[in-house]
Amino acid sequence: MLKKQPKSIDSQFLIRVIRKEVSPEENEYFLSWLSESEQNKEEFGNFVLVWDLADQSQIVSPPDVVQQWNEIQKQIVEANSPQEVIPSQSIQIDQSNKFIRSEAHQLHKRDYAWLFRAAAVIIISLGLFYFVELGNNYKQPQIMTFAEQTNPTLYELVTQKGERKTFPLADGTIVYLNSGSKLTYPKIFAESTREVEIEGEAYFSVKPDKEKPFLVRSGKMITEVTGTEFNVRHRDNKVNVVVSKGSVKTFLDDSDHSIDLIKGQMISYSERRGFSSPKRVNLKNYLAWRDNKFSFEHTSLKEVMAEIERYYNLEIVYSNETAMDKLLTGVFDNDSLEQVLSVISLTLDIQIDYKGNRVSIK
Repeated sequence: MLKKQPKSIDSQFLIRVIRKEVSPEENEYFLSWLSESEQNKEEFGNFVLVWDLADQSQIVSPPDVVQQWNEIQKQIVEANSPQEVIPSQSIQIDQSNKFIRSEAHQLHKRDYAWLFRAAAVIIISLGLFYFVELGNNYKQPQIMTFAEQTNPTLYELVTQKGERKTFPLADGTIVYLNSGSKLTYPKIFAESTREVEIEGEAYFSVKPDKEKPFLVRSGKMITEVTGTEFNVRHRDNKVNVVVSKGSVKTFLDDSDHSIDLIKGQMISYSERRGFSSPKRVNLKNYLAWRDNKFSFEHTSLKEVMAEIERYYNLEIVYSNETAMDKLLTGVFDNDSLEQVLSVISLTLDIQIDYKGNRVSIK
């Protein structure tokens, strides 16, 4: 049976949830993640608590340097003031005592020189403390450099056989990645476009942005949208695009000619045959994997078993190669591998042996 891969959410996504800046699709993804486990609920609860505490914290107010200096000067004056009143007659100073008074005055100035130095140190320290605290509380906004715009850092999200993942991109687009697939995407999108690459199969729920088109590269083919939902399947040098909402544009990266698709339409492309004509299809058949189902319409057994192999992480062996070309039509719930194989065996009149993770077709 398929082992479900837990959903992953980063702190930036949770901040957008708290601020109510998520789309309905993102909110659906968040609620699904939240209901997966008690650990996720506890993680979100702790995050909200930390966020509330951070929001209530205040940045340290800057010190009033003038006020601090005045206070220090006041202390100096008080310290320099005489402690008792000197009788008037004692003010009569002999010329011979001038040298003594001058020396005493210089000594007095040296006694309080340390206080001026201390005052300077205190004021500078207060200023440094303020700016350090300000730096700790201020978050520098993310600014994308020119290098990041022209050569963005690319990441890969990969699903193995028997694994599926749901992943939010930086712009709020949600990607549902099928088994045995790889999504290549940038950490930060460029200023003019949002471009990703898919090998395998993925369903895209694109965040609307008419000023910044969303591009999906699959081999030589490019699918361009501004905000819609569609499925891209890129396997064995063949590409299928099915639109479930809105409209998309498809074209080759070295051509100016494009083909428009609307909801319910599909187009195929291969290097040998080029583009097919857009045609109406049953969306349930092509999006069945989103509901954990298999849906086939005049599909060869080879392609059918390839899907089953990816979903259940199996090894398929053919003893009867002529059976590979037999065609199958039908929808299967994939809860039970034994049941799926049994139906295929009876429908196509072939023998299928299943042991461990090895399936033999005779």
